[in-house]
Amino acid sequence: MSTLSLLWVVCRFVHFLAVMQLFGLSVFTHLLAPVPFGAVLLHRLRDWQGGAGLVALLTACLMVAVQGGLMAEGWQDVTAFPVWLAVLDTAFGQVWRWHLLFAALLLLSLLLPGDRARDRLILLAATALLVGLGSVGHAAMREGAAGLAQRTNHSLHLLSAAYWFGSLLPLLACLRFSRGGPWRQEAIRSLLRFSTYGHLAVALVIATGVADTWLIVQGWPVDTRSPYQMLLLVKVALVAVMVAVALYNRYRIVPRFRATPEKAQCGVVRATSLLLGLSVVVLLLVSLFATLEPTAVN
Repeated sequence: MSTLSLLWVVCRFVHFLAVMQLFGLSVFTHLLAPVPFGAVLLHRLRDWQGGAGLVALLTACLMVAVQGGLMAEGWQDVTAFPVWLAVLDTAFGQVWRWHLLFAALLLLSLLLPGDRARDRLILLAATALLVGLGSVGHAAMREGAAGLAQRTNHSLHLLSAAYWFGSLLPLLACLRFSRGGPWRQEAIRSLLRFSTYGHLAVALVIATGVADTWLIVQGWPVDTRSPYQMLLLVKVALVAVMVAVALYNRYRIVPRFRATPEKAQCGVVRATSLLLGLSVVVLLLVSLFATLEPTAVN
């Protein structure tokens, strides 16, 4: 892999990381947490939100430049403005124009005074970014009704995965409030809501992931000659571990809160931190094998 291709993988990874974090953070603080507590929680995570918004826009712009270098003659074309325009005229560029617009809108929204309308705008922009990411790469390999179905499925996959992964950071912050103090009941209510909708999100991640795999690979990923399929299997294994950790956390650790609250809370923090780490590894894997051919080249 060339250094330019490696830079593309890194940009893609960081961009997905930032956009998913923005979406999950917005969902948790705007939809799951009660209104007054959501504002308190968001204030605690404001730096994370602002940093993710800036990174999302910067990496979105950088990906146009890197894609230009990959399409043209290498590093000398990364800074060539005419090449950028050529990239924006491709099928990828048609989607990415809107992507850049929503990334800029999101960052501008972060500069507005904090209120419910601002939070709603950020959530809508983050949702639009994820839907846009669901319309590029292997998800754009088909046209017509089949292509629309594939892109819709991939967008649902990204949205449900972003709910799961992106909510883990505010979840850890919420756990601190659940220990005691004036916001304890609101924090517990937020955690319960996350868990309830988390079941649906995990089910969607699995269902849309299976459909995604079938549509891209045209079967099951069992071809040992294909690096794409082998890395995909590693991703599947890691997601299976994440599901097992989440289930153990929900049905074995959480019920212990009544008997041993401090010990149970430590267990939840450890399980959530493990899920956060595994999620980052999964995103890195996806960013890597998304640049490969789904089937082995003879």
